[in-house]
Amino acid sequence: MLYDNTSPESIEQHAKLMENKAFYEILPTEVLERTKLKGGIGTLIEEHYFGYKPNSISEADFPEAGVELKVTPYKKNKNKTFSAKERLVLNIINYMNESNNTFETSAFWKKNKLILLVFYLFEEDLERHDFRITHAQLFEFPEKDLEIIKQDWETIINKIKDGKAHELSERDTLYLSACTKGANKGSVRSQPFSSIMAKQRAFSLKSSYMTFILNKYILNKKKTYKSIVTTEQLQEKTLDELILSAFRPFYGMKLDDLCEKFEISTSSKSKTYSVAARMLRNDLNDLNKSEEFLKSSTKIKTIRIQRNGSIKESMSFPSFKYKEIIKENWDESSLRLMFLETRYLFVVYLETADEDYEFVDAFFWTIPEEDLENEVRWVWEETIKRILDEQAHKLPGSSENRVSHVRPHAANSSDTYPTHYGENLVKKSFWLNNSYVKEVIFNNSYKVKNRLLK
Repeated sequence: MLYDNTSPESIEQHAKLMENKAFYEILPTEVLERTKLKGGIGTLIEEHYFGYKPNSISEADFPEAGVELKVTPYKKNKNKTFSAKERLVLNIINYMNESNNTFETSAFWKKNKLILLVFYLFEEDLERHDFRITHAQLFEFPEKDLEIIKQDWETIINKIKDGKAHELSERDTLYLSACTKGANKGSVRSQPFSSIMAKQRAFSLKSSYMTFILNKYILNKKKTYKSIVTTEQLQEKTLDELILSAFRPFYGMKLDDLCEKFEISTSSKSKTYSVAARMLRNDLNDLNKSEEFLKSSTKIKTIRIQRNGSIKESMSFPSFKYKEIIKENWDESSLRLMFLETRYLFVVYLETADEDYEFVDAFFWTIPEEDLENEVRWVWEETIKRILDEQAHKLPGSSENRVSHVRPHAANSSDTYPTHYGENLVKKSFWLNNSYVKEVIFNNSYKVKNRLLK
Protein backbone atom coordinates (compact mmCIF):
# COMPACT_ATOMS: atom_id res chain seq x y z
CA MET A 1 0.00 0.00 0.00
CA LEU A 2 1.29 3.44 -0.96
CA TYR A 3 0.05 5.09 2.23
CA ASP A 4 -0.48 4.27 5.90
CA ASN A 5 -4.21 3.64 6.34
CA THR A 6 -3.92 4.25 10.09
CA SER A 7 -2.52 7.76 9.64
CA PRO A 8 -4.75 10.70 8.60
CA GLU A 9 -1.67 12.67 7.52
CA SER A 10 -0.44 9.83 5.30
CA ILE A 11 -3.89 9.47 3.71
CA GLU A 12 -3.99 13.22 3.06
CA GLN A 13 -0.51 13.22 1.51
CA HIS A 14 -1.51 10.38 -0.81
CA ALA A 15 -4.66 12.29 -1.77
CA LYS A 16 -2.63 15.40 -2.56
CA LEU A 17 -0.87 13.48 -5.34
CA MET A 18 -4.19 13.77 -7.22
CA GLU A 19 -4.08 17.57 -7.19
CA ASN A 20 -3.85 19.25 -10.60
CA LYS A 21 -4.76 16.00 -12.35
CA ALA A 22 -7.84 15.25 -14.44
CA PHE A 23 -10.01 12.23 -13.67
CA TYR A 24 -8.72 10.39 -16.76
CA GLU A 25 -5.16 10.66 -15.38
CA ILE A 26 -6.17 8.96 -12.13
CA LEU A 27 -8.86 6.44 -13.03
CA PRO A 28 -9.10 3.65 -15.63
CA THR A 29 -10.84 4.99 -18.74
CA GLU A 30 -13.16 2.02 -19.19
CA VAL A 31 -14.35 2.26 -15.58
CA LEU A 32 -14.74 6.03 -15.78
CA GLU A 33 -16.92 5.79 -18.88
CA ARG A 34 -19.01 2.99 -17.40
CA THR A 35 -19.84 4.88 -14.21
CA LYS A 36 -22.59 7.37 -14.98
CA LEU A 37 -24.17 7.63 -11.55
CA LYS A 38 -24.14 10.95 -9.73
CA GLY A 39 -21.55 10.62 -7.00
CA GLY A 40 -19.88 7.75 -8.83
CA ILE A 41 -16.54 9.54 -9.04
CA GLY A 42 -16.06 9.33 -5.29
CA THR A 43 -16.72 5.60 -5.38
CA LEU A 44 -14.17 5.14 -8.19
CA ILE A 45 -11.49 7.10 -6.34
CA GLU A 46 -12.05 5.03 -3.19
CA GLU A 47 -11.69 1.77 -5.07
CA HIS A 48 -9.15 2.49 -7.81
CA TYR A 49 -6.94 5.16 -6.23
CA PHE A 50 -7.02 4.29 -2.54
CA GLY A 51 -7.49 0.59 -3.16
CA TYR A 52 -10.42 -0.27 -0.89
CA LYS A 53 -13.99 -1.32 -1.53
CA PRO A 54 -16.48 1.46 -0.71
CA ASN A 55 -18.52 0.73 2.40
CA SER A 56 -21.91 1.76 3.66
CA ILE A 57 -21.17 0.93 7.28
CA SER A 58 -21.48 3.43 10.09
CA GLU A 59 -17.69 3.71 10.44
CA ALA A 60 -15.56 6.17 8.47
CA ASP A 61 -14.12 5.06 5.10
CA PHE A 62 -10.68 4.66 6.68
CA PRO A 63 -11.79 3.22 10.06
CA GLU A 64 -8.28 2.79 11.47
CA ALA A 65 -7.59 6.50 10.91
CA GLY A 66 -11.14 7.76 11.48
CA VAL A 67 -11.15 9.54 8.10
CA GLU A 68 -14.18 9.84 5.81
CA LEU A 69 -13.48 10.54 2.11
CA LYS A 70 -15.72 12.94 0.19
CA VAL A 71 -15.25 14.03 -3.42
CA THR A 72 -17.21 17.15 -4.28
CA PRO A 73 -17.42 19.71 -7.13
CA TYR A 74 -17.16 23.47 -7.09
CA LYS A 75 -17.58 26.06 -9.83
CA LYS A 76 -16.27 29.43 -10.92
CA ASN A 77 -18.95 32.12 -11.00
CA LYS A 78 -19.26 34.88 -13.58
CA ASN A 79 -17.92 37.41 -11.07
CA LYS A 80 -14.78 35.24 -10.77
CA THR A 81 -15.62 34.01 -7.27
CA PHE A 82 -15.93 30.32 -6.43
CA SER A 83 -18.82 28.44 -4.87
CA ALA A 84 -19.77 24.86 -4.07
CA LYS A 85 -21.78 23.32 -6.89
CA GLU A 86 -24.01 21.32 -4.56
CA ARG A 87 -24.62 20.18 -1.01
CA LEU A 88 -22.25 17.56 0.42
CA VAL A 89 -24.24 14.40 1.11
CA LEU A 90 -22.96 12.43 4.10
CA ASN A 91 -24.45 9.28 5.66
CA ILE A 92 -28.00 7.91 5.44
CA ILE A 93 -30.12 8.68 8.52
CA ASN A 94 -31.22 5.47 10.20
CA TYR A 95 -34.41 6.68 11.86
CA MET A 96 -34.69 3.55 13.99
CA ASN A 97 -31.19 3.76 15.50
CA GLU A 98 -29.97 7.36 15.37
CA SER A 99 -32.69 8.62 17.70
CA ASN A 100 -31.25 6.40 20.47
CA ASN A 101 -27.89 8.17 20.38
CA THR A 102 -26.40 11.34 21.76
CA PHE A 103 -24.53 13.54 19.30
CA GLU A 104 -21.20 12.14 20.53
CA THR A 105 -22.32 8.52 20.02
CA SER A 106 -24.24 9.17 16.79
CA ALA A 107 -23.50 7.49 13.47
CA PHE A 108 -23.15 10.96 11.98
CA TRP A 109 -20.34 11.95 14.35
CA LYS A 110 -18.55 8.59 14.20
CA LYS A 111 -18.44 8.76 10.41
CA ASN A 112 -17.86 12.47 9.79
CA LYS A 113 -15.67 13.71 12.64
CA LEU A 114 -12.69 14.02 10.27
CA ILE A 115 -13.33 14.40 6.52
CA LEU A 116 -10.85 14.25 3.66
CA LEU A 117 -12.34 16.76 1.21
CA VAL A 118 -11.32 16.27 -2.41
CA PHE A 119 -12.52 19.20 -4.52
CA TYR A 120 -12.69 19.17 -8.31
CA LEU A 121 -13.54 22.10 -10.58
CA PHE A 122 -16.77 21.58 -12.51
CA GLU A 123 -16.60 23.19 -15.94
CA GLU A 124 -19.76 23.06 -18.03
CA ASP A 125 -17.95 22.89 -21.37
CA LEU A 126 -15.78 19.90 -20.41
CA GLU A 127 -16.51 16.19 -20.49
CA ARG A 128 -16.59 14.63 -17.05
CA HIS A 129 -13.32 12.73 -17.49
CA ASP A 130 -11.55 16.08 -18.07
CA PHE A 131 -12.63 17.60 -14.74
CA ARG A 132 -9.54 18.40 -12.68
CA ILE A 133 -8.98 17.78 -8.96
CA THR A 134 -7.51 20.94 -7.46
CA HIS A 135 -7.48 20.41 -3.70
CA ALA A 136 -7.34 17.53 -1.22
CA GLN A 137 -7.41 18.46 2.44
CA LEU A 138 -8.38 17.07 5.83
CA PHE A 139 -11.18 19.01 7.46
CA GLU A 140 -12.48 19.15 11.02
CA PHE A 141 -15.48 21.26 11.95
CA PRO A 142 -14.34 24.52 13.59
CA GLU A 143 -15.43 24.79 17.22
CA LYS A 144 -18.05 27.47 16.62
CA ASP A 145 -19.51 25.67 13.60
CA LEU A 146 -19.68 22.46 15.60
CA GLU A 147 -21.97 24.08 18.17
CA ILE A 148 -24.47 24.94 15.42
CA ILE A 149 -24.08 21.52 13.76
CA LYS A 150 -24.88 19.89 17.11
CA GLN A 151 -28.00 22.03 17.36
CA ASP A 152 -28.96 21.08 13.79
CA TRP A 153 -28.46 17.37 14.56
CA GLU A 154 -30.64 17.69 17.66
CA THR A 155 -33.36 19.46 15.64
CA ILE A 156 -33.44 16.55 13.18
CA ILE A 157 -33.40 13.90 15.92
CA ASN A 158 -36.10 15.64 17.96
CA LYS A 159 -38.38 15.60 14.92
CA ILE A 160 -37.80 11.85 14.61
CA LYS A 161 -38.55 11.40 18.32
CA ASP A 162 -41.77 13.36 17.85
CA GLY A 163 -42.87 10.85 15.20
CA LYS A 164 -42.41 13.41 12.43
CA ALA A 165 -39.57 11.96 10.35
CA HIS A 166 -41.94 12.23 7.37
CA GLU A 167 -42.05 16.01 7.92
CA LEU A 168 -38.27 16.55 7.92
CA SER A 169 -37.11 19.36 5.65
CA GLU A 170 -33.80 20.93 4.72
CA ARG A 171 -35.32 24.22 5.84
CA ASP A 172 -35.43 23.06 9.47
CA THR A 173 -31.73 23.66 10.08
CA LEU A 174 -28.78 25.96 9.42
CA TYR A 175 -25.59 24.12 8.36
CA LEU A 176 -26.39 20.38 8.66
CA SER A 177 -29.57 19.30 6.91
CA ALA A 178 -31.61 16.17 6.19
CA CYS A 179 -31.78 15.93 2.39
CA THR A 180 -33.80 13.36 0.48
CA LYS A 181 -31.68 10.44 -0.67
CA GLY A 182 -33.06 7.71 -2.89
CA ALA A 183 -33.64 6.58 -6.44
CA ASN A 184 -37.17 8.00 -6.46
CA LYS A 185 -40.04 9.18 -4.27
CA GLY A 186 -40.74 5.55 -3.42
CA SER A 187 -37.51 5.35 -1.40
CA VAL A 188 -38.99 5.33 2.09
CA ARG A 189 -38.09 3.99 5.54
CA SER A 190 -39.87 3.08 8.75
CA GLN A 191 -39.62 5.46 11.67
CA PRO A 192 -39.73 4.43 15.35
CA PHE A 193 -42.45 6.71 16.72
CA SER A 194 -45.00 6.72 13.90
CA SER A 195 -46.51 4.22 11.48
CA ILE A 196 -46.17 6.73 8.62
CA MET A 197 -43.39 5.82 6.19
CA ALA A 198 -40.81 8.60 5.82
CA LYS A 199 -38.71 9.54 2.80
CA GLN A 200 -35.19 8.20 3.00
CA ARG A 201 -32.87 11.04 3.96
CA ALA A 202 -29.18 11.62 4.55
CA PHE A 203 -27.27 14.09 6.65
CA SER A 204 -25.76 16.71 4.36
CA LEU A 205 -23.82 19.95 4.60
CA LYS A 206 -25.69 22.75 2.85
CA SER A 207 -24.13 24.20 -0.29
CA SER A 208 -23.92 27.61 1.40
CA TYR A 209 -21.84 26.10 4.21
CA MET A 210 -19.67 24.22 1.70
CA THR A 211 -19.07 27.47 -0.20
CA PHE A 212 -17.82 29.06 3.00
CA ILE A 213 -15.55 26.09 3.75
CA LEU A 214 -14.25 26.14 0.18
CA ASN A 215 -13.26 29.80 0.32
CA LYS A 216 -12.15 30.05 3.94
CA TYR A 217 -10.28 26.80 4.40
CA ILE A 218 -9.68 25.17 1.01
CA LEU A 219 -8.92 28.00 -1.40
CA ASN A 220 -7.58 30.07 1.51
CA LYS A 221 -9.07 33.33 0.32
CA LYS A 222 -7.75 36.47 2.00
CA LYS A 223 -11.24 37.92 2.43
CA THR A 224 -12.40 37.60 6.01
CA TYR A 225 -15.97 37.27 7.21
CA LYS A 226 -17.24 38.92 10.36
CA SER A 227 -18.99 36.83 12.96
CA ILE A 228 -22.01 38.09 14.86
CA VAL A 229 -21.77 35.63 17.78
CA THR A 230 -19.02 33.91 19.75
CA THR A 231 -18.44 30.24 20.53
CA GLU A 232 -19.13 30.93 24.21
CA GLN A 233 -22.51 32.50 23.39
CA LEU A 234 -23.48 29.49 21.27
CA GLN A 235 -22.87 27.20 24.22
CA GLU A 236 -25.62 29.04 26.10
CA LYS A 237 -28.18 29.82 23.37
CA THR A 238 -28.98 28.91 19.77
CA LEU A 239 -27.92 31.23 16.96
CA ASP A 240 -31.54 32.27 16.35
CA GLU A 241 -32.09 33.10 20.02
CA LEU A 242 -28.94 35.23 20.09
CA ILE A 243 -29.90 37.16 16.95
CA LEU A 244 -33.51 37.83 17.94
CA SER A 245 -32.56 38.84 21.49
CA ALA A 246 -30.06 41.36 20.08
CA PHE A 247 -32.91 43.13 18.26
CA ARG A 248 -35.17 43.51 21.31
CA PRO A 249 -33.60 46.66 22.81
CA PHE A 250 -34.37 48.52 19.57
CA TYR A 251 -38.07 47.65 19.21
CA GLY A 252 -40.16 50.81 19.07
CA MET A 253 -37.35 53.04 17.79
CA LYS A 254 -37.84 55.08 14.63
CA LEU A 255 -35.74 54.42 11.56
CA ASP A 256 -34.33 57.97 11.43
CA ASP A 257 -33.27 57.70 15.08
CA LEU A 258 -31.62 54.35 14.42
CA CYS A 259 -29.78 55.84 11.44
CA GLU A 260 -28.51 58.65 13.65
CA LYS A 261 -27.48 56.22 16.40
CA PHE A 262 -25.50 54.03 13.99
CA GLU A 263 -24.21 56.91 11.82
CA ILE A 264 -26.02 55.80 8.66
CA SER A 265 -27.23 58.32 6.08
CA THR A 266 -31.02 58.66 6.07
CA SER A 267 -30.85 59.07 2.29
CA SER A 268 -29.11 55.71 1.81
CA LYS A 269 -31.15 53.25 -0.26
CA SER A 270 -29.85 50.39 1.90
CA LYS A 271 -30.43 52.06 5.26
CA THR A 272 -32.94 49.46 6.49
CA TYR A 273 -30.40 46.69 5.82
CA SER A 274 -27.51 48.62 7.35
CA VAL A 275 -29.49 49.42 10.50
CA ALA A 276 -30.43 45.75 10.94
CA ALA A 277 -26.76 44.76 10.67
CA ARG A 278 -25.59 47.43 13.13
CA MET A 279 -28.15 46.35 15.70
CA LEU A 280 -26.30 43.03 15.85
CA ARG A 281 -22.76 44.28 15.47
CA ASN A 282 -21.72 47.92 15.36
CA ASP A 283 -19.07 47.49 12.63
CA LEU A 284 -21.19 45.31 10.31
CA ASN A 285 -22.86 46.81 7.24
CA ASP A 286 -24.51 43.81 5.61
CA LEU A 287 -25.90 40.82 7.54
CA ASN A 288 -26.00 38.77 4.34
CA LYS A 289 -22.19 38.85 4.35
CA SER A 290 -21.79 37.81 7.98
CA GLU A 291 -20.15 34.44 8.62
CA GLU A 292 -23.25 32.85 10.15
CA PHE A 293 -25.64 34.05 7.42
CA LEU A 294 -23.31 32.87 4.64
CA LYS A 295 -22.87 29.41 6.13
CA SER A 296 -26.56 28.86 6.87
CA SER A 297 -27.87 30.43 3.64
CA THR A 298 -29.92 32.93 5.61
CA LYS A 299 -31.01 36.08 3.80
CA ILE A 300 -32.29 39.25 5.41
CA LYS A 301 -35.44 40.87 4.04
CA THR A 302 -36.39 44.27 5.42
CA ILE A 303 -40.08 45.04 5.00
CA ARG A 304 -41.66 48.48 5.29
CA ILE A 305 -45.42 48.44 5.82
CA GLN A 306 -47.35 51.62 5.12
CA ARG A 307 -50.09 52.93 7.40
CA ASN A 308 -52.81 51.58 5.10
CA GLY A 309 -51.33 48.08 5.47
CA SER A 310 -49.74 47.86 2.03
CA ILE A 311 -46.16 46.66 1.69
CA LYS A 312 -43.65 48.95 0.06
CA GLU A 313 -41.07 46.34 -1.02
CA SER A 314 -41.69 43.31 -3.20
CA MET A 315 -39.73 40.11 -2.65
CA SER A 316 -37.78 39.15 -5.75
CA PHE A 317 -35.29 36.42 -6.58
CA PRO A 318 -32.46 36.18 -9.15
CA SER A 319 -33.44 36.39 -12.81
CA PHE A 320 -33.52 33.19 -14.84
CA LYS A 321 -32.34 32.46 -18.38
CA TYR A 322 -35.10 31.37 -20.76
CA LYS A 323 -32.92 28.82 -22.57
CA GLU A 324 -31.60 27.25 -19.36
CA ILE A 325 -34.70 27.03 -17.18
CA ILE A 326 -36.53 24.88 -19.75
CA LYS A 327 -33.81 22.21 -19.32
CA GLU A 328 -34.53 21.85 -15.59
CA ASN A 329 -36.93 19.51 -13.82
CA TRP A 330 -38.85 20.68 -10.77
CA ASP A 331 -37.16 18.42 -8.19
CA GLU A 332 -33.68 19.69 -9.12
CA SER A 333 -34.69 23.18 -10.25
CA SER A 334 -32.66 26.12 -9.02
CA LEU A 335 -35.83 27.77 -7.66
CA ARG A 336 -36.88 24.75 -5.58
CA LEU A 337 -33.36 24.13 -4.26
CA MET A 338 -33.04 27.81 -3.34
CA PHE A 339 -36.22 27.69 -1.27
CA LEU A 340 -35.22 24.36 0.31
CA GLU A 341 -31.83 25.66 1.41
CA THR A 342 -32.60 29.30 2.17
CA ARG A 343 -34.37 30.82 5.11
CA TYR A 344 -35.16 34.47 5.64
CA LEU A 345 -34.84 36.92 8.49
CA PHE A 346 -37.73 39.37 8.19
CA VAL A 347 -37.05 42.76 9.77
CA VAL A 348 -40.32 44.70 9.83
CA TYR A 349 -40.89 48.46 10.01
CA LEU A 350 -44.29 50.19 10.27
CA GLU A 351 -44.95 53.66 8.87
CA THR A 352 -45.62 56.32 11.51
CA ALA A 353 -47.85 59.40 11.38
CA ASP A 354 -44.85 61.64 10.67
CA GLU A 355 -43.88 59.50 7.64
CA ASP A 356 -40.97 57.85 9.41
CA TYR A 357 -40.84 54.09 10.09
CA GLU A 358 -40.82 52.31 13.46
CA PHE A 359 -38.87 49.08 13.98
CA VAL A 360 -41.54 46.67 15.22
CA ASP A 361 -40.45 43.04 14.91
CA ALA A 362 -38.02 40.46 13.51
CA PHE A 363 -38.50 36.74 12.86
CA PHE A 364 -37.07 33.85 10.85
CA TRP A 365 -39.14 32.25 8.09
CA THR A 366 -38.92 29.39 5.61
CA ILE A 367 -41.55 28.79 2.99
CA PRO A 368 -44.08 26.11 4.06
CA GLU A 369 -43.71 22.88 2.11
CA GLU A 370 -47.30 22.92 0.83
CA ASP A 371 -46.83 26.43 -0.58
CA LEU A 372 -43.57 25.42 -2.25
CA GLU A 373 -44.71 22.08 -3.66
CA ASN A 374 -48.14 23.28 -4.78
CA GLU A 375 -48.33 27.02 -5.44
CA VAL A 376 -44.73 27.82 -6.39
CA ARG A 377 -44.42 24.59 -8.35
CA TRP A 378 -47.49 25.52 -10.41
CA VAL A 379 -45.99 28.92 -11.28
CA TRP A 380 -42.65 27.29 -12.18
CA GLU A 381 -44.24 24.59 -14.36
CA GLU A 382 -46.56 27.09 -16.04
CA THR A 383 -43.54 29.30 -16.74
CA ILE A 384 -41.73 26.41 -18.44
CA LYS A 385 -44.83 25.50 -20.45
CA ARG A 386 -45.35 29.05 -21.72
CA ILE A 387 -41.69 29.51 -22.65
CA LEU A 388 -41.78 26.24 -24.61
CA ASP A 389 -45.00 27.46 -26.27
CA GLU A 390 -43.11 30.62 -27.33
CA GLN A 391 -45.11 32.71 -24.87
CA ALA A 392 -42.20 33.92 -22.72
CA HIS A 393 -43.61 37.45 -22.94
CA LYS A 394 -46.74 36.33 -21.09
CA LEU A 395 -45.66 34.48 -17.94
CA PRO A 396 -47.83 33.92 -14.81
CA GLY A 397 -48.91 37.14 -13.11
CA SER A 398 -49.79 37.82 -9.47
CA SER A 399 -53.52 37.39 -10.15
CA GLU A 400 -52.96 33.78 -11.25
CA ASN A 401 -51.46 32.41 -8.03
CA ARG A 402 -51.78 33.07 -4.29
CA VAL A 403 -48.03 32.88 -3.58
CA SER A 404 -45.86 33.76 -6.55
CA HIS A 405 -45.63 35.31 -9.99
CA VAL A 406 -43.13 36.20 -12.71
CA ARG A 407 -42.32 39.69 -13.90
CA PRO A 408 -39.40 41.70 -15.33
CA HIS A 409 -36.25 42.00 -13.24
CA ALA A 410 -33.88 44.02 -15.40
CA ALA A 411 -31.90 47.24 -15.38
CA ASN A 412 -33.82 48.53 -18.42
CA SER A 413 -35.69 47.35 -21.51
CA SER A 414 -32.47 46.48 -23.33
CA ASP A 415 -31.33 44.18 -20.48
CA THR A 416 -32.41 40.90 -22.09
CA TYR A 417 -31.85 37.15 -22.41
CA PRO A 418 -32.40 35.12 -25.60
CA THR A 419 -35.17 32.54 -25.88
CA HIS A 420 -34.88 29.14 -27.58
CA TYR A 421 -37.07 30.46 -30.41
CA GLY A 422 -34.74 33.31 -31.32
CA GLU A 423 -36.39 36.28 -29.60
CA ASN A 424 -34.56 38.43 -27.04
CA LEU A 425 -36.81 39.33 -24.11
CA VAL A 426 -36.28 41.43 -21.01
CA LYS A 427 -34.89 39.52 -18.03
CA LYS A 428 -37.50 38.15 -15.65
CA SER A 429 -37.51 36.51 -12.23
CA PHE A 430 -39.85 34.84 -9.78
CA TRP A 431 -41.39 37.08 -7.12
CA LEU A 432 -43.45 36.49 -4.00
CA ASN A 433 -46.76 38.33 -4.16
CA ASN A 434 -47.05 41.33 -1.85
CA SER A 435 -50.29 39.89 -0.49
CA TYR A 436 -48.48 36.65 0.34
CA VAL A 437 -45.64 38.50 2.10
CA LYS A 438 -48.27 40.32 4.17
CA GLU A 439 -49.86 36.95 4.99
CA VAL A 440 -46.45 35.64 6.11
CA ILE A 441 -45.96 38.64 8.40
CA PHE A 442 -49.44 38.32 9.92
CA ASN A 443 -48.86 34.61 10.57
CA ASN A 444 -45.48 35.16 12.23
CA SER A 445 -45.74 38.52 14.01
CA TYR A 446 -48.62 39.10 16.41
CA LYS A 447 -47.17 42.56 17.13
CA VAL A 448 -47.56 43.69 13.52
CA LYS A 449 -50.95 42.02 13.18
CA ASN A 450 -52.28 43.66 16.35
CA ARG A 451 -51.02 47.09 15.30
CA LEU A 452 -52.55 46.93 11.84
CA LEU A 453 -55.88 45.50 13.00
CA LYS A 454 -56.46 48.20 15.63
